[in-house]
Amino acid sequence: MNFDHLFSTAHGEPLASAKLKATPQDFVVEETLSFPLSGEGEHLYLYLRKTNANTDWVSRQLSRQLGVPQRDIGYAGLKDRHGVTAQWFSLLRRHDTEARLEKLQIEGVELCDVIRHTRKLRKGAIKHNHFSICLRDLDAEPARLQQRLQTIVQAGVPNYFDEQRFGRQRGNLEAATAMFARQLKPSRFQRGIYLSAARSWLFNLILAERVLQQRWHRAMAGDVFWLNGTRRFFVADALDASITQRLQEGDIHPTGALWGAGELQSRQDVAKLEQAIIENWPVLRQGLIDARLTQDRRPLRVLPQAMTHSYDHAQHCLQVSFNLPAGAYATAVLREFVVAE
Repeated sequence: MNFDHLFSTAHGEPLASAKLKATPQDFVVEETLSFPLSGEGEHLYLYLRKTNANTDWVSRQLSRQLGVPQRDIGYAGLKDRHGVTAQWFSLLRRHDTEARLEKLQIEGVELCDVIRHTRKLRKGAIKHNHFSICLRDLDAEPARLQQRLQTIVQAGVPNYFDEQRFGRQRGNLEAATAMFARQLKPSRFQRGIYLSAARSWLFNLILAERVLQQRWHRAMAGDVFWLNGTRRFFVADALDASITQRLQEGDIHPTGALWGAGELQSRQDVAKLEQAIIENWPVLRQGLIDARLTQDRRPLRVLPQAMTHSYDHAQHCLQVSFNLPAGAYATAVLREFVVAE
């Protein structure tokens, strides 16, 4: 069963197919941090524009060429390897860092800016990622395409984790299962990838069920709600008109479980739904608990912001751009109107 069939779309079947990432410039991501840089301090922040280079590889190149231990290098999030991605890296400054920086040469990487700051860059410290995407050889009826994109802006999309998180042919999930069975001893970095894959898979299954019930953007008894633009969530005492209105306005979003140790934060119908799905995956369920990950929540819905598009009829090319918060994937938006190949 393929990814798209298992994790249903919310707004109907895709309207067309298209080529995604035919060139690196067809997929551009620009990161904006959630805090201002002070211009002073012992950490250097480097704004790098990368072409077909993944974040971890660039981090290791910075460590090697600048003589900075890997533990002293920070970044806010992993970016796609295929495409042009601009993001911040931080590193603890040493006496010769600036001199080494002048000689920095990493294939496919351009140093765009350098600013000092007082603390290391931590994962998740992103206000938003701006995506600018060109979909080629797309042949869709303009009126239907316009209507679908308007629906996406107004209602949002299911906040699925991207298929790449699970590895080629879901190899990361298989590795997670082997790791939990103590048949595999991964590196620290690999362990993080496998734990994330297992947790993300269970979340996607929960979200997919809510999509089938058309409850991914509507309240259910026992829901835990995420306050938009924050990292805070709450359980409503009652599902009254104010909750419905706040959901419609995008002020709050229902959430799904990110599995781990501790008490499930949802209640009533939502808790029953989540527990029933999790129980079907006992190895992943117990493995995440044994790994000492704690229960957490993730919004079931994401609302693309500042969304624009233009369509070149002669070239059958759609240019679309939008902002997404940290942890959300552009593919979750694209799959709601196009099959990207």
